Amino acid sequence: MKRELTNRALLGDAMGQFGLNIASGLLGLVTYYYTDIVGVAAGLVGTIMLLTKVIDAGADVAMGVMVDRTRSKHGQARPWLLWMTIPLLISTLLIFSVPNVGATAKITFAVVTNLLFFVGVYTPLTIPYGSLMALTTKNSTDRSLMGAYRAGFGYLGGMITAIAFLPIVNAMGGGRTQWTILAVIFGVIASGSVYIAFRSTKEKYSTTLMKETGELKKSLPFQTALKLLFKNKYWLIIFFVSILANILFALSNTAGMYYAKYVWGNVNLVSIMGAIGLIPTVLIFLLSGPSMKRFGRRNTALIGLVIGIIGLIIRLIDPTSIVIGLVGSVFQSFGMIPLMVVMSPLGTDTIEYGEWKHGQRIVGLTNSVNSFGAKMGMALGTALIGWLLAWGHYNESASVQPDTAKQMIIVFNIYIPLIVYICIAVLLLFFSLEKQYTRILDDLEQRKQTII
Repeated sequence: MKRELTNRALLGDAMGQFGLNIASGLLGLVTYYYTDIVGVAAGLVGTIMLLTKVIDAGADVAMGVMVDRTRSKHGQARPWLLWMTIPLLISTLLIFSVPNVGATAKITFAVVTNLLFFVGVYTPLTIPYGSLMALTTKNSTDRSLMGAYRAGFGYLGGMITAIAFLPIVNAMGGGRTQWTILAVIFGVIASGSVYIAFRSTKEKYSTTLMKETGELKKSLPFQTALKLLFKNKYWLIIFFVSILANILFALSNTAGMYYAKYVWGNVNLVSIMGAIGLIPTVLIFLLSGPSMKRFGRRNTALIGLVIGIIGLIIRLIDPTSIVIGLVGSVFQSFGMIPLMVVMSPLGTDTIEYGEWKHGQRIVGLTNSVNSFGAKMGMALGTALIGWLLAWGHYNESASVQPDTAKQMIIVFNIYIPLIVYICIAVLLLFFSLEKQYTRILDDLEQRKQTII
């Protein structure tokens, strides 16, 4: 099948992921911001993050239905990127503007601003953006490249936040005001990147318009669409992989700060951890194209997961050693990055499988339920940090933590990721859609010609 997207279009589309990952990277700092800057108890922070993300995850399903029913001159999914550009900046500002008031007021402010960000802005961005892959191209090569571009720019956005934010904010003084100012600067970059993505994309495969007749399709009833979705065996695999992967992403966004500060004794080492992660990032994005072409997307992810498992085992040799920890972190990064590259293309391919198997092309709902699972994973990963810290008797006002707290920090930095890596690898062994994908597209094209 002939390629449909230019490299320039892929680059512009990837800017959306760059902006979204800057935003999610900032949200990855929120747990640390609440415990060590604002002064909210760690266990309570974990519960706040879990509850807000669970509510937000429920909103994902509704958002998917809205995408499937959106009709605009800009398309179905694309206009949401435009509509949410300014709200993304405003909600980011509010998240990092907790007032210096009583404990109850702080908690209330945190809950309200988190809900505003996730339910009111982030979900109306991520669901449509995820849907764009299915609406812009059916070409397998384009999707692989789009996944690689998005993962690369997304990782870059996340790493810039992880590497730069803490050293810069500490150099500025490290207080609440400095956190707010720097969050706004990062928010401007994130919003601008999302707008670039809006300007760079064009939808070709609407689920609401029959191009042959120009007539609008009747929307599939929600219950029917959901039942068909859960009959899609390959989608189910990706759904559970997404939950596990996002537990990892949540842990990687925040856990390293506690590890650097309390196990290694220097919070700024988290920037070095992020910086050395750029080494495998560059290598993987140079090799991902040839690797996916030779071994396939699933096998590329499996190879990365095995290397990541080796990295975590290296870290277990001596969890307190900075040198061993940094070496292990390089290998560990190889586990996450290929997974980031292939997750979206593999998930999007399940849409064509569902259409081939059940005769219905379900785009918005597929991506929204995927996002629901991803956010449940993020919620669980974020909450685990707060809960395990509380279980280990972590004291947010103390510069030195008890051994029990340090042990819990090691658990959510090494042991839990190791278990999750293994579970993801096992699930992916059952994903064999790639072998059938070309035949499925041919069958769908023949059906279309028959209808015409």
